[in-house]
Amino acid sequence: MADMEKMRASIADILSIPLDELKGDTLLESSDFWDSMARISIVALVFETTGTTISGEEIEGVVTVQDIFDLAAGKVKGVA
Repeated sequence: MADMEKMRASIADILSIPLDELKGDTLLESSDFWDSMARISIVALVFETTGTTISGEEIEGVVTVQDIFDLAAGKVKGVA
């Protein structure tokens, strides 16, 4: 299973949000760094962490940090 804490730390780095402030309900758009490069970085992070790919449409549908985890978990389970 993917190391979600490591993934959370990477998301905090990508979005330049202190790790202790990054929660599941954190809105991605609340970061000035939520841009196309951040989206590509998240896609790469999910691939590196889970070995699964997510599409551009899927990444555009995420709103919160929890949405990223849910999408990654769904991919691992073969649901998404």
